[in-house]
Amino acid sequence: MRFLNIILTFLLCFYVYPALSSNNFNLIPIEVSKNVFIFLGDNNDVNENNGGAISNTGFIIGENAVLVIDAGPSYIYASNVIEIINSYSDLPIKYLVVTHHHADHSFGISKYLEINTEIIMAEAEVKRYIKYGNRSLRQLSNQIGKEWFLNTKINSFQYKEKEYPIILDLGARNIILELYEEGHSDGDLIVKDIKSNTLFVGDLVFNQRAPTTPHANIYNWKNYLDEIIKKDWDILIPGHGNIIKNKEDVLQTKKWITFIDKTAKEASANGISALEIFNKGLPNIIKGYKLAKETWYRDLPVLINKYEFD
Repeated sequence: MRFLNIILTFLLCFYVYPALSSNNFNLIPIEVSKNVFIFLGDNNDVNENNGGAISNTGFIIGENAVLVIDAGPSYIYASNVIEIINSYSDLPIKYLVVTHHHADHSFGISKYLEINTEIIMAEAEVKRYIKYGNRSLRQLSNQIGKEWFLNTKINSFQYKEKEYPIILDLGARNIILELYEEGHSDGDLIVKDIKSNTLFVGDLVFNQRAPTTPHANIYNWKNYLDEIIKKDWDILIPGHGNIIKNKEDVLQTKKWITFIDKTAKEASANGISALEIFNKGLPNIIKGYKLAKETWYRDLPVLINKYEFD
């Protein structure tokens, strides 16, 4: 029955967006536990084939309502997700939890506003979404094609200040939201479904992929990773990469951010440029990560510059 749901959803998306059939996301929901679903993002960088859908998103169905984790990169992506959810449940999509403001996690917000979903997002990340969203949207449109971002808008929305942690009741299913300030972003939200013991951690964890550090406080981030490892969970959904069930896999993220941070601090202290480091080639310790070269070349100069002015 659920396989039939997926086929029908694919056909519906094809006909709802006929001009964009070649730019569809072809999302396949994976049920990681009963009524807990994820969509795995493409574990590559943003490109004209994946439409920016590089991060993992998901949804949880309770007896009275549905909660979505992350809006994805665009209006079309969010529309596809909503159609799939509606093929599984006729319950209202009551909550959208946006783990942080980066485009691949937040740019589908405008679609959820159309269906009166409550958006839950850290206050600091709402501000960044509003302040930098339109610039990022223009850059992405130019980079991979405007057709991927049809109807995508950066919308102001009514934000209710919350004190974390908070508990949301979906009906016989409680969800805990926790805020981790100044980690990967200024305000990372994590989502725990108590019933299945599943933890969605956004970009605090990357699996088999180089973590990105443009807005990171690496000292805090490392401590948060230690906390995540100590938490009680059976299934962990990272922001990027495959599902994690072994806590040791979380250490991949800590290993990368520790190494790039140490390298940047030493370079800053000793007057070494990023180019001098790049001329030595890609360090062996990070060669096994997906997108290691691209991420190393992009993020290391940013960190060196940051520490030079600290």
